Amino acid sequence: MLQTKNEFLNDVFLTLSDYIQQSAKTNSVVKISTPEKLKEIISPLSKSGCDQETLLNDLKIILEHSINTTHPLFLNQLFGGFNEAAWAGEIVSALLNPTMATFEIAPVLTIIEKRVVNELLNLMGFDRGEGIMVTGGSNSNLLAMLCARTEYSPSIRLTGFGHNRFRIYVSSESHYSFDKAANITGIGTQNLVQVPANEKGEMIPEELERIISADLKEGFVPIMVGATFGTTVMGAFDPIFKIAKICDKFNVWLHVDAAWGGGALFSSQKDLLKGIQLADSVAFDAHKTMGTPLVTSFFLTKHAGILRNTNRGGGTEYLFHEYDNSDWDTGTYSLQCGRRADVLKFWLLWRAYGTDGLIKRTDHLFDLAAFATQEIKLNPRFKIIHSNYLNLCFQVLPRNSREGASQFTLRVRKELLKSGKAMVNYAEKSDGTIFFRLVFPNHNTERSHISELLKIILETADRIDIV
Repeated sequence: MLQTKNEFLNDVFLTLSDYIQQSAKTNSVVKISTPEKLKEIISPLSKSGCDQETLLNDLKIILEHSINTTHPLFLNQLFGGFNEAAWAGEIVSALLNPTMATFEIAPVLTIIEKRVVNELLNLMGFDRGEGIMVTGGSNSNLLAMLCARTEYSPSIRLTGFGHNRFRIYVSSESHYSFDKAANITGIGTQNLVQVPANEKGEMIPEELERIISADLKEGFVPIMVGATFGTTVMGAFDPIFKIAKICDKFNVWLHVDAAWGGGALFSSQKDLLKGIQLADSVAFDAHKTMGTPLVTSFFLTKHAGILRNTNRGGGTEYLFHEYDNSDWDTGTYSLQCGRRADVLKFWLLWRAYGTDGLIKRTDHLFDLAAFATQEIKLNPRFKIIHSNYLNLCFQVLPRNSREGASQFTLRVRKELLKSGKAMVNYAEKSDGTIFFRLVFPNHNTERSHISELLKIILETADRIDIV
């Protein structure tokens, strides 16, 4: 039991402050351990509880044995780094602990969320529309599928499907969340059609049109195309202008998964997003490129009213009352009831830096990607597989080992992870080619860190490169 709460809180914040200060200086990104060892060091739950000192020690153990995602050489996922303003938003949101269901319980935060959504709609080129924060890009893609279903037939939310002949079309390089969404919505994963992509990872519009035309002849009902701006592996941007024309031709909802690529909005490279205003809906994750903590995700659409038509139902007897400000309630067009005030993280970051400051921050990420690409090109030990946006796919080549570049790269990556010095993911193409997938979402990373990373990779390669 906590005897002196103020003292405990002070100790917690001192511990966290020390962790923040030291995390960027340490040589370790990850302290590799096994599930068995972790089970030994994590204390079991008990009937009697524990004192403050023990609880604080538990916190230190968690910090010590967790992945240091704030480290400059954490470049494994499409997020990373640490920002004080955004973190303050996370703390305040947890402290206030409202639900964003009604204006009544979250008045200030409702205004902030709507203001941020409107700013994003304007940046997307949506003159009219609406949006809401969701629990990740995956749920944004799910919501798009539901909205597309509603747009086709509003009565489906009441009557259910009369058939399972709906079709959803995505690139073969699209995010796996579309598959999950097809399952959840009842459309069925076999009705999620993967359109071939070219060597750059971009959807081929001619193939899309051919497949839709063939499906129509077979009696299928196309209702949505899911394009991608910034594919997970190759950072590809689907050709939106051609895809939009096809969607108009067949009267199909066009959704753009810009969870990763949407960050270009806040950069000098925003031309990457040309044509995004043609979409019916867009997914955008601020935690991927803007430097906010997980989760800071938005669903944005140009169709005002579609969210309420898709998600409304129930709660009027105890929650969604008629009162002076009930028009501000967001719960009636959200998939969730209890919804965190995630907007505060992004709003405080935006307030702190301003739009110009956010652009400067994101341009730094593009500079890192360009620098890394140039350094790798100059070294014959590396082979670039693909480079686009903030994604750099490359292999490290063996000198002596008889194994191929794919298996050697995978072995280097495993040794790199064991060392704990850096964390970079890998990916595999359909032809079996394995490569490092180096991404640049971490605002704490500098050019010097990239040079250090490449040096560590080469040293690791030399150490294990034996006949």
